[in-house]
Amino acid sequence: MVSEKNSNFHACQLSTSNSVKQHKLRKLIASLSGKKGQSKEFISLYIPFGKSTDEAAAFLKEESEAAKSDNAKRTFKNVIQRLKQNKEMPENGLALFASNIVEDEVEEVIPPEPITTYSYDEDDHFHLEPLRDMLRNQKIVGLIALDSKEASFGVLNGERFEFIETITSGIHGKSGKGGSSQRRYERERDMAVTQFFHRIAEHAAKDFLEKYEVTVLIVGGPGTTKEDFLSGDFLHYELKDALVNRVDTQSASTEGLREVLDKSCELLKNLCAPDERRVMQRLLDSMGKDDGLSVYGLDTVLDALKSGKVETALVTDDTNIEVQGRDIVDVLEDLATQTKAMVEVISTDSEEKTKLTALGGVAALLRYSP
Repeated sequence: MVSEKNSNFHACQLSTSNSVKQHKLRKLIASLSGKKGQSKEFISLYIPFGKSTDEAAAFLKEESEAAKSDNAKRTFKNVIQRLKQNKEMPENGLALFASNIVEDEVEEVIPPEPITTYSYDEDDHFHLEPLRDMLRNQKIVGLIALDSKEASFGVLNGERFEFIETITSGIHGKSGKGGSSQRRYERERDMAVTQFFHRIAEHAAKDFLEKYEVTVLIVGGPGTTKEDFLSGDFLHYELKDALVNRVDTQSASTEGLREVLDKSCELLKNLCAPDERRVMQRLLDSMGKDDGLSVYGLDTVLDALKSGKVETALVTDDTNIEVQGRDIVDVLEDLATQTKAMVEVISTDSEEKTKLTALGGVAALLRYSP
């Protein structure tokens, strides 16, 4: 049987918050990515929900019979024994990483997001890309500002605004002619606007689906042109589904894009901002009011957790603090679980993280003022 010392269990889905899940996953990936060998004695196994551990064990048994070295056979044996200990497949599936390079270790991971494909690799290193993909889940916001003369495109990628491009239609303003000439001009202008709408949609698909993989879309512009564009059958269906807001702006230029962003700030804060950013702002507001609902410093936070006063504990991801040889996040999480408190790991480089670092890297919001 695999010893407790050499088998590590990372149940990411049991963590108290998304930021803790991400923190644990980053640490695991960093640990596994640094391990390499001379031969193909590193096993990476990803099992989605719906596929049984018995099936995976049977497959590995066949592979082990073809293994040439005793070390490889022992690695297969360790993984098979580990699989047999799991009677039910977790909802997000299961990943195992094994080698005998360091004490026959077996790392077992229940990931924070579902494993979608069964995969097995035997190599001189661990295959970690499926786990790395789970860290790339931040919403990317596509922005369009348009009128009948131009359209500008940009994205909000995390905390960073990026201008992409501006295209123009070449359409002039409405004519002052009368009679049949006016009607003909308006028909020609309408056709030109329709053609421009198709160009806007083509650029949006290229910029937002192929280049940036946008998951949220906001469209703005002066007047009713944006409504004509959105009500027509122009946008790719994935972008139609991603549309969350439309706003009035003064222009369709780069400044119009920034206006689209500014007018959607509150919506985006609720839709896309990580929980860690919102809770950090609560902490800073509490400290600014001096309302007694916030504390900071390792010992103070640990005491507050033990006494059940903490609603949410906050810690930066780079404190490197250990308590009796254990990572501070694990210590905080264990204490928080006992009183149904939350833990947030602040990992995004921001002004809020800088301020928490200045406080020693550990703080907490309290349920009540002592």
